[in-house]
Amino acid sequence: MCSTSDLKIDLICGIDPGSAGGLAIWRPNCKTEVKKMPKELMDLRDYFEYLKTICESPVIFLEKVQLHHGDMGADVPGKAFNIQKMLQGFEKLKVIIEVCEIPFILVHPMRWMSSLNLRKKGEDKKDRKNRFKAAAGAYYPEIKTTLWNSDALLIMHFGRKKKVNEPDWILQNLPLRLHEKLEF
Repeated sequence: MCSTSDLKIDLICGIDPGSAGGLAIWRPNCKTEVKKMPKELMDLRDYFEYLKTICESPVIFLEKVQLHHGDMGADVPGKAFNIQKMLQGFEKLKVIIEVCEIPFILVHPMRWMSSLNLRKKGEDKKDRKNRFKAAAGAYYPEIKTTLWNSDALLIMHFGRKKKVNEPDWILQNLPLRLHEKLEF
């Protein structure tokens, strides 16, 4: 296991894995980039392989997708099907990242929202998404923030903050077998 002084990360990718989500990529001294989540997740394999050619030590911060308490209720027809489809896409995305051998950390939505002081109870989804869009725009004014890229930008920003302020957290949340990928 490496010490935090040896932690080497030269690319941070934040991923909002939903079909309406996206990716945000930060590298030191480079323009932050955003990319829409492709319709076919396998298209990301080539993109992840490309990322490995432009940096030495990338880390992906992937928003964790999980089934919630009320998601399987009969009150919203088709919701269970959509949730299952989203979970399948999430699992496929994790496999693609693993196959590309890029270290990744699963981040619970409440974790990144709380860390960035964005968590607000009782807010409807539309207001929350617009507030997140405004926050992402404030952090990255050079990017045209949209509803599809704002969560990815914020997840990436969360990763950047962890790299600077809490590198131990990164090591603690990274699978052990991937630690050597972030060492000098």
